[in-house]
Amino acid sequence: MRRTSLRLRLSVILFLSFTLLSLGVIFAIERAFEKSLVNELKERMKTQVFMILAATEEAQDNQLFIPEVMREDAFNQIDSGVYAIVVNEAQQEIWRSFSAVEAHLETASVERFGEFVFDQFEDEWGGYFRLQFGVVWEHEDASESRFGFTIFYDKLLLESVLDDFRYTLRTHILVVLLMMLVILMVALTWGLLPLRKIAQDLQKIETGKQQHLSFDYPQELLPLTENLNLLLEAEKSHRQRYRDTLSNLAHSLKTPLAILKGLNFSNLNTNEQDEQQQELESQIQRMDEIIQYQLYRPTGVHSGHILSSTALLPQIEKLTAALKKVYREKAIVFAIECDDKARFFGDEGDLMELLGNVVDNACKWTSDFVRINVQYSVFDDKHSLTIQIEDNGPGIKPELRESILKRGQRIDEQTEGQGIGLSVVAELVNQYQGTITVAGSELGGALFILNFNFSR
Repeated sequence: MRRTSLRLRLSVILFLSFTLLSLGVIFAIERAFEKSLVNELKERMKTQVFMILAATEEAQDNQLFIPEVMREDAFNQIDSGVYAIVVNEAQQEIWRSFSAVEAHLETASVERFGEFVFDQFEDEWGGYFRLQFGVVWEHEDASESRFGFTIFYDKLLLESVLDDFRYTLRTHILVVLLMMLVILMVALTWGLLPLRKIAQDLQKIETGKQQHLSFDYPQELLPLTENLNLLLEAEKSHRQRYRDTLSNLAHSLKTPLAILKGLNFSNLNTNEQDEQQQELESQIQRMDEIIQYQLYRPTGVHSGHILSSTALLPQIEKLTAALKKVYREKAIVFAIECDDKARFFGDEGDLMELLGNVVDNACKWTSDFVRINVQYSVFDDKHSLTIQIEDNGPGIKPELRESILKRGQRIDEQTEGQGIGLSVVAELVNQYQGTITVAGSELGGALFILNFNFSR
């Protein structure tokens, strides 16, 4: 599957955004300019009507006299695109500007007088803007006549101006868009440079040229690089622990192997062979304990820094459901008090190792009741977690409460186990910079208190 680069994705998104934005700006400006131009034309046509009225005089027989030549040059040029026509009350044309001599224009009837009526129309000869103004003319004999003054403006003249404006606007917007795209590419190259630096640092780490990511990154990437460095440290620590575990395992097995190597079953009587057999079994058991002990040590290690988190309640419910099956004959009742929001900030496997060993220990010694109480609180970036596990068994003597957390220590030698589980819990708690306390429970048995403080 081909993967597109982050730079290409951002470039496409920003290019489309700039393009749509430019089109929107062009559309808005063109509409605004066209509207402004039409309004300006309307006002200009009103002025032309007043100019014709100013030049109009009353003639004999209550007729109007309008000069053929007007002060507005557009009315004096044939097919100039600006035309004027005056009609009487009977819609008979009484005057036409020289510019309209060859124009095919028809005037609409004037129904409102003393008001300007502005509209647009099209006919087979073209499209026009039209402004009509009805006048009630009072003659010297006190009689009145009605006349309609109409100004026509060819749309092609306005379209010509709009076309020039569109060309200029779009050309400039295109230039600006190209400049923005150039700036965009420069900005993306510069802005994504820290990510490229991270990739280079990771490649150097893979080849062993350096151990950590450098810290000269922008502030926004510091949480990422710091957590990556934490993961690198954790991975390095894991590898070191694995090496130490194998070294310790090899060293611990030297003595049992040497003893086994020295065993000789030939030429021995029955009693001696039994003793050798017992020694053989003892050393095999010892080797098994050593292996089990060393296998616990590589379990995940994290500090209290928040890298990942696990909800406690589902894990507790899953664990108790499994232990009910294991200790079916005891019919253990589990009382669980846990907030749905409670979380353990660390590896899920570590959490199950912690809970599993302590709860299993409680099940092993309880009569029939185990209580699990979880207290969780958050203040700023600090998360406090306290887990209390108690049972109604015989309890642990005060002088033994500290020693049982040491590897290999057991309360009752007759009870099944190797004395490793609780020591593993203590080691894991210590790795998470937490505390573990063993006390007496009000139920009569043992109380284990695990306390953790996590922070960013």
